[in-house]
Amino acid sequence: MRERLLVLRRLGAFMVTTLMPALVSLVAMPVIIRGAGAHTWGVQSSVQSASMLFGVAVGFGWSVTGAAETARRTPLERPQWFADSVVSRIYLLCLTVPVMMLVMWLINRDYLALVVVASVAYLVPYVGADWYFVGEARPSRLFRLNALPQTTGVALSVVAMLVTNSIVATVAVQLVANVCAVILSVTAVVRSAPESVQFNWSVPQAFGRLRAQRDPFITAGTSALYVASPMLIINLFQPGALALYAMGDKLFKSALTAFAPVLQVVQGWLPEGGPQNLSHRVKQAARLSPLVSVAGAACIFALGPWVARLLSHGEIAFGFDISLPFAVVFAAVSVTQVFGLAFLVQLGRSAALAKSTVVGAVIGVPMIIVGAVLFSAHGVAWAVALSEITVLIYQLAVVIAELRRRRATA
Repeated sequence: MRERLLVLRRLGAFMVTTLMPALVSLVAMPVIIRGAGAHTWGVQSSVQSASMLFGVAVGFGWSVTGAAETARRTPLERPQWFADSVVSRIYLLCLTVPVMMLVMWLINRDYLALVVVASVAYLVPYVGADWYFVGEARPSRLFRLNALPQTTGVALSVVAMLVTNSIVATVAVQLVANVCAVILSVTAVVRSAPESVQFNWSVPQAFGRLRAQRDPFITAGTSALYVASPMLIINLFQPGALALYAMGDKLFKSALTAFAPVLQVVQGWLPEGGPQNLSHRVKQAARLSPLVSVAGAACIFALGPWVARLLSHGEIAFGFDISLPFAVVFAAVSVTQVFGLAFLVQLGRSAALAKSTVVGAVIGVPMIIVGAVLFSAHGVAWAVALSEITVLIYQLAVVIAELRRRRATA
């Protein structure tokens, strides 16, 4: 009973940490859409979505397995290991930002200033410590040092929009807040370390660490490819449908943010029982987490059109015909997050996790392009849904096979 209460308390803490920024972002949407216009908001959303893809080159796998690796390591070795990752990620940030700016400017030639500021603003958080705090099972630090500064930035950006009516100024405020969140988080990790932490700025060593991150990098890259590519492809082939797809994408990702506490709790809870209880805990989590996914999908389908109409002041015609595929996408993605980022990582099958995302990308990206050209936003949404279902089937098969192998060995 005590263990269940601890899990529930941790879940509640992670929910506050993740839901508050999502809610503030949703509140900010109507203000930004009214001030900047639906299409300009769609461009901003496209850059933000693209940051998930380019952010993989900055996070380089730590965002995938970092929480699980942190949970595995002793409190003594965690801070230095984290500091080493920060150095590597800062170098990667400096290399990635110009590339993202160039790509997004080529797609959106009339929005150079927005692309430049937004590219930096949305890539900076990949240098932060959010996954480290999750692995520590310290939601209070995740809230105070990461979520609160970023949420404050979003709230202040709404004020900036109301005062200046400028989308560039709005995103610039978010940039300042994101930089502050990274500085606060890294400083807190260093200061709370049991031993002195050193930042080794050797370039060969910084890039040498990336070899150990190869599998999670492939996982993150291919996953981000078919998560971010729909917005990029819509932006490129069907710019008139950008706002419509951006609305569905925003609702889906907001729901995924609400689901994040479930994933975070599972990631920290699985290894706490020790290797001997891992298979049992995987089975328990596999029974419960899909129920949350189905409930969230039902909410997206039923409430999506009403929420979209409210957030866009009726400017975006988002109906049940497109809320349905986004509901399916959410159900599949939320389950695969648990199976992939929690189960497969803890079961020592990170390579299978990488393969599953490659399978999804290989199948999904061509379908997304065809769907965009032939059926606009609706075709892209259904293409994403089918690719995510394929990934889910693959991961489910691997988890079942691994559990059977462990049972036979035991």
